[in-house]
Amino acid sequence: MKVMKNAIKASLVLALAASSAFAQNIDDAKKAIDAEQYQKAKDVLKKLITEKPAEPENYFFLGNVYLKTDYIDSAKATYNKGVAADAKNPLNYVGLGAVDLSANNTAAAKANFDKAIELKKRKDELPLLYIGRAYIDTKKPDYTTAINYLEQAKALNEKNAEVYLALGDAHRAMKDNSAAYSDYRTAYDMDNKLLRAKVELGVINKQSKAFKESADEFNSVLAIDPNYGPAYRELAETYYLWANAEPKEYDTRIKQALQYYEKYIDLTDKSLDSRMRHADFLILAKDYKALEAEAQAMSQIDKTNPRIFRYLGYSAYENGNYAASEKAIQEFINKVDSSRVIARDYLYLGKAQLKTDTTANSKGFANLEKAVDMDSTIADDMSDIAKELYTARKYGEAARIYELATQSPKVPLLDYYYLGVSHYFDYGAKKTANLNPDKQILVQADSAFSKLLQRSPTTEQAILYRARIHRLMDDENDSQGLAVPYYQQYVELVTVTRPEKAEKNKTQMVEAYTYLGSVSARKDQDNAKALEYFNKGLALDPQNATLLEAKKAVSGS
Repeated sequence: MKVMKNAIKASLVLALAASSAFAQNIDDAKKAIDAEQYQKAKDVLKKLITEKPAEPENYFFLGNVYLKTDYIDSAKATYNKGVAADAKNPLNYVGLGAVDLSANNTAAAKANFDKAIELKKRKDELPLLYIGRAYIDTKKPDYTTAINYLEQAKALNEKNAEVYLALGDAHRAMKDNSAAYSDYRTAYDMDNKLLRAKVELGVINKQSKAFKESADEFNSVLAIDPNYGPAYRELAETYYLWANAEPKEYDTRIKQALQYYEKYIDLTDKSLDSRMRHADFLILAKDYKALEAEAQAMSQIDKTNPRIFRYLGYSAYENGNYAASEKAIQEFINKVDSSRVIARDYLYLGKAQLKTDTTANSKGFANLEKAVDMDSTIADDMSDIAKELYTARKYGEAARIYELATQSPKVPLLDYYYLGVSHYFDYGAKKTANLNPDKQILVQADSAFSKLLQRSPTTEQAILYRARIHRLMDDENDSQGLAVPYYQQYVELVTVTRPEKAEKNKTQMVEAYTYLGSVSARKDQDNAKALEYFNKGLALDPQNATLLEAKKAVSGS
């Protein structure tokens, strides 16, 4: 009997040991969040909430996962449950403040943060840490305010490595890489299990375009923990940037980048959230066939998540299915709060609408304008759209898009050139069709060439077009010679300043001499000057019928 009792006792001990080994706690959830295994983190936290519904910390971290993965309503509801569980705990007020920041409601956020600070214990740095983190991670970050809270947290506890990690993120975002490097190094020295800090050291190298050094840092992280997924993600993004920086190695490195990203996906829980990160990377890598396949797969997992419609819309456009692209992106925009719509969404919607409705495309133009208004760098994407319209001889439409292209912080000279000629040809086409075009079109054309010449004064074609534009601006029945100074400037450039350009500009020089001679004869009544211009033109084109006739008229022979 005693032996049996001992056996039973031993089995109970083993059972308890086994159950404790499989028991999960808040640290397991935090580790999963750090490893970007968000579904695993949700599962752990939901289980903890079921087991300990009065523990507010569980709600806070679950809300953080929802917020990080863009489920704003779920985050808010979870934080509110945390407040209901313990209204005197500060953490879920921090969470509610972070939700307010995501909605750009800074006043409400501040009120919730102040409430959290009011409730926190005197030596508790965590609410200050998480408030600082909220200001860093929101869509419209406020790094100065974040650092203020983080410094307060550090003053309370100088040994919290997470505080230095957050300070590093803020300083790096403010382009103070020296301070960021020191913060990350301190965080890792304090806690060498905090692999995120070591990863961020590599990110600084990546941002400095030190791609090899960046890759070496990430590989050193994987030497410590070969299953740390974020290091593979950073390797993928490093190789993507490295591929673009060295075109000769593009194919090899982009292939390596995609392999690293697949490894990252394998090490996450392959949840919808990690697959969305993969989709984001496929957009960067411009692998739209793979993106469309991934988007279709995600749509089978979750038919309602609006971000999936974004991916479907982008990939459908790039794969030539413009109607499907317009439908998907419009559905995305309709489903989400306006604060979640980015400039690139309107870019793709506008482009798709121009493709699907070639006769009444005002909606497309309006959405492209909205995209550039939201983000001026989107103007860089306008050149290709405009050039396609220009090639199709849709000059008015092309001009409208080139106007957007020239809002780019770094406008290529060719954009000013094509803007000018698009307006010029648009005016000409409308005049030929007897549509009585507004001469303001010519003013816009002239402005484009003027801006081009400010940056490149010896571009002879720009001067020539200014001459032609002012010729059209002149009174057809009573010419005032408005184009004279421009034709004179053109001739001076190609014969004196840059004589090497004369040979390839013969036809245009004949045009200039013909006009200058005509003005001299008709307006100035100076036949001698006119004859001089006509002879210069005939020297370049002896059989030119117009010049021969003009010479005969002014010389009387």
